[in-house]
Amino acid sequence: MDRSCALIFNYTKASGLLGKSFIKNKAPVLFQQKSLVDLWILLFKTQPPAVPERLLAERIEKEAFSKLIRQYSNFIKQYDNPPEILIEQFRIFEIENLKEIGDALCAGEQKCPDIISLGKYSSLHTECWPDLKKITEGTVYAWYNKVPEPHEQQAVDFKLDLSLVQSYWKVVNSFTGDEREVQVKLFLDEFVIKNIIWALRLSVYYGMDKAEILKHLFYVTDAPSKNDPVAGPVLKILDKDINDFNQWENWEFAKYLNPHDSPEWKIDPAYIEWKYNQVKEHHALAVFHSQPMSLSALVAWFKIKRYELNCIRTAVESIRFNINSQNAMLSAGVTGN
Repeated sequence: MDRSCALIFNYTKASGLLGKSFIKNKAPVLFQQKSLVDLWILLFKTQPPAVPERLLAERIEKEAFSKLIRQYSNFIKQYDNPPEILIEQFRIFEIENLKEIGDALCAGEQKCPDIISLGKYSSLHTECWPDLKKITEGTVYAWYNKVPEPHEQQAVDFKLDLSLVQSYWKVVNSFTGDEREVQVKLFLDEFVIKNIIWALRLSVYYGMDKAEILKHLFYVTDAPSKNDPVAGPVLKILDKDINDFNQWENWEFAKYLNPHDSPEWKIDPAYIEWKYNQVKEHHALAVFHSQPMSLSALVAWFKIKRYELNCIRTAVESIRFNINSQNAMLSAGVTGN
């Protein structure tokens, strides 16, 4: 289809799929299931395979993920020339695949790990296992051409994640006008808060100082500076005392702060992440409904469905390990509102 027809078709289809999704008030239903068999039937409307509980848990997660990939791939297929921003959404999973491959090779495993199938939207030559150089040859990851030593893995993984953020930002900036503004907001809503949470974890849990934290920040310009759209908001807080609520109460993200309910208050990165998880679905839904028949709507749809996928995974774990459903919902950021 041409672009305009594809946008109309995809938005109509995406709207219908969201109506059947376990989001908003329907998300708690996932956590009301008493067994993995019940959860399978709820999600896939078929009888589950006769396998042990551990394998059924894996099958539920894998099938839910495969379903998401199939649905989103179908949107891309509607275009004669698929927009780069749609294909870019798959890079997060491609990078996860490459991390899995690197970890397996580093551990000396003989068999290629069970990675996410992205079909023709993956640039990796996984058929060349275990030759890492050939797996990444001709791709944007061609620099990753030798198996890392165990002490190098963290640095390599960070470089992969940084390449994702920078590549995504480059595609976002190819837009113009109102749609660029919406795409930038979708991007920054996700990666700025992730960068902030990461920096706070390094400070609170590992005691890193400002100079060391700067080495681990995501950025989209030449360096993590105050003018960088992703790193800038983090630099504003690195000099704040993590034990002094007064220094944080007027912070632009103060709504995510853990309550100031004792003299021994200390900023809690896990709480900030939990609070953010409660609203990120609503941010994406607002974009989806306010930008009909647009690429921004499809990007927002993909973010919403990734949120649903996380809820499904959490529901699987809560059933398998007999975790209180209310606690499981809270950990996934599900409020039911």
